Amino acid sequence: MWSALVAMMIMAGPAPKAPADAQVVGSAPAIDKLGTLVPFFQKAGTRSVLVRPENWKTDAHALLEVDFTSVEALRAAGIDASGPLTRAQVGDATMSCVRILNVDAYRKGCDARLIRMGDVFEKVEGGVSVYGSRDPIGRVMAAYTVLGKDSCALNGHGRSVEALFPMLAKTTAKPASGAGWSMVSKAPGVLQLVLPSGTTTGVVGINAREFDLTLDARTKSAPFAQFAGAGPSPLGVFKASGMAVIRGRVSKAQLPSLVEQVVRVMPNGAGLLPAAKALAPYLTGNTALLLSHVRVSQGLRTREARFFALKGAALAEVSDPAAVQPVISAIDQGLLKFPQGALSVSLEGNMLVIANDHDVRARAVAALANSSGKQLHGVEFDVDPKAVAKGLQQVPLLEAVQSPELAGFVAASSELGPLLLASTSVSGWLDSAADSQHVAKLVWTLDEAKFQPDAGGDLDAGVK
Repeated sequence: MWSALVAMMIMAGPAPKAPADAQVVGSAPAIDKLGTLVPFFQKAGTRSVLVRPENWKTDAHALLEVDFTSVEALRAAGIDASGPLTRAQVGDATMSCVRILNVDAYRKGCDARLIRMGDVFEKVEGGVSVYGSRDPIGRVMAAYTVLGKDSCALNGHGRSVEALFPMLAKTTAKPASGAGWSMVSKAPGVLQLVLPSGTTTGVVGINAREFDLTLDARTKSAPFAQFAGAGPSPLGVFKASGMAVIRGRVSKAQLPSLVEQVVRVMPNGAGLLPAAKALAPYLTGNTALLLSHVRVSQGLRTREARFFALKGAALAEVSDPAAVQPVISAIDQGLLKFPQGALSVSLEGNMLVIANDHDVRARAVAALANSSGKQLHGVEFDVDPKAVAKGLQQVPLLEAVQSPELAGFVAASSELGPLLLASTSVSGWLDSAADSQHVAKLVWTLDEAKFQPDAGGDLDAGVK
């Protein structure tokens, strides 16, 4: 069976090579297609330094600094541009594997890098030629292999890689394997992120056009709830202005555990848990969440402050409003009131509405008048990137310095905020599939008007 699988992979093209125990592997099935990502990231890079092609396109190989979006540069380095590329982290070391077009040119470039690190040597490991260099105190800092037209390179970034020689040779000699690699055809992409093994496996395929970035994903055993999939819902086309709207059709069997997980992370969650457990049997699974905006009034240092700073409302259909109302009425109102704000729990017809802001609740309820329709996926979401950018700007800088939890939001605001402000939408969906798998899609669309020559700013800055 294994030999047949390998034969099929070879017929389809050169098989990718990657270490079996890597947590995440970046993989380009055909290197010469990576250039299709450049137009989007060039534009996005004018707003975010992090995504500029210059910051990643020469960093794919562990030893060679080659522009992997240039076919001419790859050929000059002896690399087959039509072949696959993989890059993985192995402990503190980086490993990359390619298909060789010109062995002499490829070895010349790799050896030049090894010479700068120490004395070059050659050995045979498991039938594979391994070339490395030893520094003055005998440590092997980097190495690469050659087996026919296949090569893998390893860079320890200051640490010895000699103990990894058996793994390096084994990786070069065999096609990549693992549950994640079996899904790569299910999420095709010019670039793919593969989770080859472990508790959760899967793949994310990345494609781009000039103004659109698309991510297609498939995972197995991911910590997601099971969703009911497409079908009619009183919240199927629910829409309201705000940072994000999420619509869900949750499998009814998943509701008790999901409700408990959500309530436990809420302020006074332990006190509200009995009421939540009593309500769970009446939930149909049709839900929606409106994340409206951020308003910081009393800092963000406590859980309660963070909860009430993000204004939102959750809606869930119930099967028997008459049975639900007594449960809601019995909730101790003291559990819902905090110095930072108050939580409301109420019914609107057959819809349970939970909100932490009166005005947001009113907008969510008003949107119910036109929210009924067919939902196409188990979960659907629409994000207003400009509203998210404005929300991130609300995080107090001084508090972020003292709180690692908030520091990431400040960094996101600084690095991604300008890009979010130059985007029109982020949307996508998530579905459950057979065999504990989930399928997802995300589309990020830039605002074309922000990238016209007269839109202001130097659109080519930093990308020449």
